Parts: sequence; structure tokens; C-alpha cells
Amino acid sequence: MPIEVKMAKLSPTMESGQLVKWLVKVGDKVKEGDTLAEVQTDKAVMPMESFDDGVVAVLDVKEGDEIALGQRVLVLAKKGEDPKAVASSVGQGKAAPAKAAAAATSAAPPQAAPAHADSTLVAGNGHDSSAVAAVTASSAGGRVRSSPLARKIAGSEGIDLAQVAGSGPNGRVIRRDVEAYLAQAKASPKAAPAAAIAGAARQSKRIPHSRMRKTIADRMQKAKQAAPEIHVTVDIRMDKVVEIRETLNKRLAAEKIKLSLGDFVTKAVATALVKHPGVNASYEPDAIVEHGTVNVGIAVALEGGLIVPVLQNADRLGLREIRIGTEALAVAARSNKLTPAQMTGGTFTISNLGMYGVRQFDAILNLPEVGILAVGSVEKRPVVEGDKLVVGTIMTVTITADHRAVDGALAAEFLRSVKEFLEEPAAMLL
Repeated sequence: MPIEVKMAKLSPTMESGQLVKWLVKVGDKVKEGDTLAEVQTDKAVMPMESFDDGVVAVLDVKEGDEIALGQRVLVLAKKGEDPKAVASSVGQGKAAPAKAAAAATSAAPPQAAPAHADSTLVAGNGHDSSAVAAVTASSAGGRVRSSPLARKIAGSEGIDLAQVAGSGPNGRVIRRDVEAYLAQAKASPKAAPAAAIAGAARQSKRIPHSRMRKTIADRMQKAKQAAPEIHVTVDIRMDKVVEIRETLNKRLAAEKIKLSLGDFVTKAVATALVKHPGVNASYEPDAIVEHGTVNVGIAVALEGGLIVPVLQNADRLGLREIRIGTEALAVAARSNKLTPAQMTGGTFTISNLGMYGVRQFDAILNLPEVGILAVGSVEKRPVVEGDKLVVGTIMTVTITADHRAVDGALAAEFLRSVKEFLEEPAAMLL
């Protein structure tokens, strides 16, 4: 029998997806583990992999389409099957679960469907053609029904979607409709949108929320509403770390590995989390879960927002492995190549704004984790040593802790350990 490949949940919080790019075409042979497509989830563009061997017989969706969780996206012909016969027998998109997609649509209000700059595979709250058939074009309280790409293009060009005739299901405005409207506007100056004829004056621009921005906004709001935060700040002398880093980087130069000060911070945090398991924890309504592994999330700034890939088992890694692992996560995040395994399992998060010259800041919790460390810049400051005023290399760090699980004393003890490990790096070897 042919193999139906359906949209799977590629991240823990994924509710919908959008197909960014097909990496296969009809007739291609694929093996288990091959990447079939790139999919935009609520967190990032992630690979959709095949779990079977076969030949691509049918591609059910196009780049830019929104996909519901469980919806069929392609069909593979198994060994010995004729792909053309399979395509004829299964049909284009016949297996898409219209009822499930419609239910997902009704469960999430239309205004919650995020727009995104990329074309990607989405699930859950996304609307496929069968789901949209149950909704009128103006069902969102008078708002024009449109695809994410259509909304993005219209927003950037200053187009009122109400003026665009939709050719999608039930009059839904899709990308080609907006592009056709733009082409007509260029051909006929009278039809040009107001923003296009504003002259040299700078115009306001409405930027629709990307899927990532909507997720960040939702999670940050929930964190501030749900968790009573406590903030504890300490200054740390980094002189010895700076000296050791220079020495180690000379030894690692042949391997083209260059340790950062952040790598030492990650090592110190991971070691301190082992010593203070109450901070390496998650809060649940009926319990506090102290995790058996130390998986440190490293916040990475992207053009569209923030993402937190996870360095697994960070307490078991040396500085060299931390540098290699952190760099690999950052590269994967910025090239949209993160895997689900690299996005899950975090037990504590580090957010570093030191490279921007920020001395000190308070980070917002990454729930359900009970702690996040905000790391500031490393800079020269006056320091009192005995009765003398000397110049020291100082870094300020602040822990934001969920006070439901972490008391002030525990947060302070954790920071004291981090401070000790960085001011006496040899202590991390004990």
C-alpha cells in the first residue's frame, strides 16, 4: 500500500505550520531520514523528515500553504509500486482530514492565525482549503480572509486587502491575488494604493506579526502573568577567566577553536545547577520537578525574534565541547536548520546581551523552567582591594527566578556558586 506522509508536530508548542520549501519532487526516491521539506513552526523553520523509503508519487500542498496537524502532505509509492498508478488511485489531497482541520480552525479564533515572512509548513491553527470552506471570507468579525503571505505582501505594500478580489476557497485572498493587484496598480496609476503615491514623505508601516513574534508575545505575557518573579544580581570578577581564556585559546588555535567568555559562563552555570538542583527544575501545579539532566538553553537573537536552542547535558561537557556545541546551535538557528531534538528538553536558560554593551538587565522566565540568567557585558571598572582602588574586569549577572519554586536564599546561593566558579575557575574541576 502507498505510504501517506502527514504533518507531524515538529515542536512541543506547534499548533500549525506552513510549507516553506519542498526539497523533493514527484518521482524522487527517498530514504528513511531524508529531509522532505522545510516547515515553519511557531519557533523556527525546521526540517520535515521521512520515516519510510519510497518514491514520491503525490505532493498534496504547495510552498506557502498552511497545513493542519495530521493533514496529508505527500504520498510515497513503496517498492514495487508504480508511482503514476499510486498518484491516480489516491488523488491530489483527497486524504486531507477536513473535519480535523475545521475543528482546529473553530478552536482557535481566526485572528490568532499568524502571518509569516517565509513560506513554511504549519499545523493545528493553520487553515487548509477544506477547513476554509467552512468559513466565510468575512467570518473574522468583518476581516478579509487571507493567507499569511498575502497579508505580508499587502502589509509591506500598503494595500487594503478589502480592495483585492480573492480567488481562493470562498473568496480567500491569496498571494497571486495580491500580486495581480500590484501589477494592475503599477500599470494604472489611478489604482495605486495611497502609500505608493506618498512622495518623499516617510510613511507609517504596518508589519503583520510573524509566527515567531506571536509565539514570543504569547509566552512572555503568560510568564509575566503566571509566575511571581524574583531578581537577584551579583558582580563577578572575571580577571582570572580572561587570563585562562587567552592561554587556552593559544592551545586551541591549531583546531581553529576560540573560546568565548560566554562558554565559561555556561560551564559555571551548568556546574552550579548540579550543586543546586532546585534551580534546575520546572514548576507544576502539584509539584516541583527537579530534572536529572542539566540541559542549558542558549538564547539566540534572530532577525525575526528570539529562539532558545538547547545544549544537552551541559554539565558533562568541557569548555571545548561547550564552544563547539554552542556554535553549532547558533549556526543551525540562524540557517533554519535546528532539529526538534535541539529545541526541546531545556532545564535552565542563559540570555547574554553583553555583546551589545548592556551592563545589566532582567530576563523573563522561559516557562516552565524556574530560572533564567541574564548576562551583561564584561568591562573594566574600579574595584576596592583592601584599602586600594584598582581596575578590575567585572561582569554583572542577574537571575530571574520563579518565586513559586525558588526562594530568594536559593537564588542567592546559586549565584554565589556561579560567582565562585568564575572567580576561581579551577573550582569547576573539583
